[in-house]
Amino acid sequence: GRDYDFAAVCAWLAERVDLVLLSFDAHKVDVSDELADVIEVLRPYAGKVRLVLNKADQVDAANLVGVYGALLWNVAKVLRTPEVARVFVSSFWDQDYVHEDHRQLFDEDKRTILKELRALPRAT
Repeated sequence: GRDYDFAAVCAWLAERVDLVLLSFDAHKVDVSDELADVIEVLRPYAGKVRLVLNKADQVDAANLVGVYGALLWNVAKVLRTPEVARVFVSSFWDQDYVHEDHRQLFDEDKRTILKELRALPRAT
């Protein structure tokens, strides 16, 4: 265990940052109790939170929609915001995609989130 309140630290940081990325592995989109605590304290900062579904290219087209839906369902149960959270779906590594079916989506979402990250202020 930790010697500090991880969720409280995340809340402290979320209050001070411009953007919070919650990254999920496409093969493990469940929300642990600890992650649920973190998502709960991020609720007041929901406008800053971006969900990233990483390694999405490793899931075939037939299963990707189910993985995406499971992620939204699991996060929505905790985040409880009126709007559906935006999920950026891609694979963030310098390898060829395993499954090419959604290359356009992967490339577009990767460009969009990286553009948002590059647009963040560099100094306070």
